[in-house]
Order: sequence, then C-alpha cells, then structure tokens
Amino acid sequence: MSTHRRLLARLRAAARDAPASERGPGHRWRASLRRRWRATGADLPRGDPLPAHPAPMEGYLWRFTDPVDGRVLLLACGVNHHPRHPWTTVVAASHPDGLVRSASIDGTGADTTAHRIAAHPALDLTGDRLRARVGDEVDIRCVLRPFHTWPPRRLLHGSGVFSLVPGLNHYWHPHLFGATVEGTARLQGRTWDLSGCQVYAEKSWGRGFPRAWWWGQAHGFDRPDLCVAFAGGLLGRGRLTLPVGGLVVGIGGRTVSLVPPGARVRAGVRDGRWHVTGRSPRYQVEMTGTAAGERPLRLPVPLLDPYRFGHSLQHLAGRLHVRIRRDGRLLYAGTSRLAGLETGGV
Repeated sequence: MSTHRRLLARLRAAARDAPASERGPGHRWRASLRRRWRATGADLPRGDPLPAHPAPMEGYLWRFTDPVDGRVLLLACGVNHHPRHPWTTVVAASHPDGLVRSASIDGTGADTTAHRIAAHPALDLTGDRLRARVGDEVDIRCVLRPFHTWPPRRLLHGSGVFSLVPGLNHYWHPHLFGATVEGTARLQGRTWDLSGCQVYAEKSWGRGFPRAWWWGQAHGFDRPDLCVAFAGGLLGRGRLTLPVGGLVVGIGGRTVSLVPPGARVRAGVRDGRWHVTGRSPRYQVEMTGTAAGERPLRLPVPLLDPYRFGHSLQHLAGRLHVRIRRDGRLLYAGTSRLAGLETGGV
C-alpha cells in the first residue's frame, strides 16, 4: 500500500472511531479529527505545528546571538507528557562564560490550541512574551516581535513530507529566523541587555529523542538577514530506522527548506567537524562546522521516564562556513563564529 493510501486509511479510521456526536456536520467533528491525527505526532497539510500535539515529548528552543559582543544565550524547554507523571525541564546555557543551568518541575503547561507554555515558575510563553527562571542564577524576561517566520501558507512544515507520517520518534520545525528583542537576561548576577540580538527558535516533538542526532544553527554572519539551521538523526521505527536530515536557510526574507524527498541532504559528523549539504532543483547549500580546541558543554536532555536525563554535547560558539547557490550562481558565502553545533544520542 502506498504512503498516500495509508494516510487516507488512518484518517478514515479516525473518523469511524469518533463519537457519534462528533461525526455529524460542523467544525466539532473536524476539530476532533484533527486532534486525533495530531496526537500521533503528524500534522495535516498547512497545519500549525506550534501548539502542543501532545506527543510524549515536546521541545522548544530559543537562541539569542549578539554578534557585537560575541555572546550567545540558549534557552530550551522539554515537556514530557508522561501518562502518570507529566513533567517539564528548562535549560539555559550561555557563551562565553560557559554557564549551564537546568530546573525541572512537575506537570506540563504546553497548550494544544496555541503556541503557549505555562510551566510556572520555570517558563512562561504567552504571545510574544517569554520569561524563564532557572534557579536563582538565571532570569530571562523579553518580548519578541518576529519579522521573519516560517511561511504560514507553506503546505508542509520543517520536517517536509515526514510531517504527514504518524508515529515517528522525532519531528523538527524551525519557525523563527528573525525578531526584534526587548528585555534582559540576568545570568549569575550579571545583566545582559538582549536588545539587538539576532533570534532563532524551533520546536520538536515525537516519541522521544533519536538514538543519535546532530544539529546546528547560526546567526552572526556579515549579512544580518541570514539565518541557517540543520538537524538530523536516526528516524523511524524498528528496522525501518534510517538516518534522515534537513536544513533551512532564511535569507533576505526568503525561507529555503531542503528536506527529502524534494531535496538530497547528506551529513557527516565526526572529530569536531559537521559537514552538511543539501541540493534541490534550484538550490545548493553547503555548511561546514568546526569546533577544534573548544570543549563542548554537556546539556541535559530529558528522557521519557520522569526525572531521567541523557546529555548532548554542544558548542555554543563554533565556526560555521556556509555557501549558498541558486540556479548555479553563488548567492552567499561567509562564516559565523558564533554557531551552535551539537551531537547527541540516547
């Protein structure tokens, strides 16, 4: 059976299983069908992946880059919808001071109807306002006003065609490539004015982190309207697990996403070097990251069981060289020295 037919069969099965009160005409039946489908981790075409699905794991990440002072702040939130003990973890890390702090709380506050989190007192996201408190040493309060986001009318989100496939262990959606920032971050008693930072944000979700993954993101190029990100890992179920990756480029207000099968993406990560290439009929992108001589930070990664953690290794200020071609012509070539470069596995 083709993938298309399997998807239709699952949708029809969800419709048959809906209560009689929801099978009649009207938006209630459609809303119920959408909720049931999203609970598998998959999204419908042109669906909004930012509200919680809720999947067993939902991850949120923001990255603030200050190219003037050479500083980076990373904030991550992991929401685990454990059936008996739901819990939330917030992680903050910064460069150049090498700060890593985390906090976990009982319960989850990820909204299934909007991009909103109420995980008091660790993290609150409401509209364009973001606040995080991690112990007594990290207090982040800011307002984000996006000016470059994932195109809202695009048929599929960041995982491409995989966004339509239910039950995968991991889905990835980079959604914010530029925003103006107002606010501050207090880190170990020092206050950092976030105004002027370049901002990136993404969301991920699924049945848990892959057995192995790689990731990278960078602002801080000599072209301020350029933002790049890539991710990959072992995706699938059982013997059907395969290495899959994708990359995205935000440049000049345009969003270029290269994911299979519409693009050929290859990645090699070893010995402190990340090399990712993506080719589509129109675009060719090559990214090479290095972090020689810099010790990575160990960031806690929440597992599905309550209060159990793995770790990833991340460089907050690696070097990433990017080359972008469109229709065979060089569109951009340059380097960021404030790139996030990560490897992990569970």
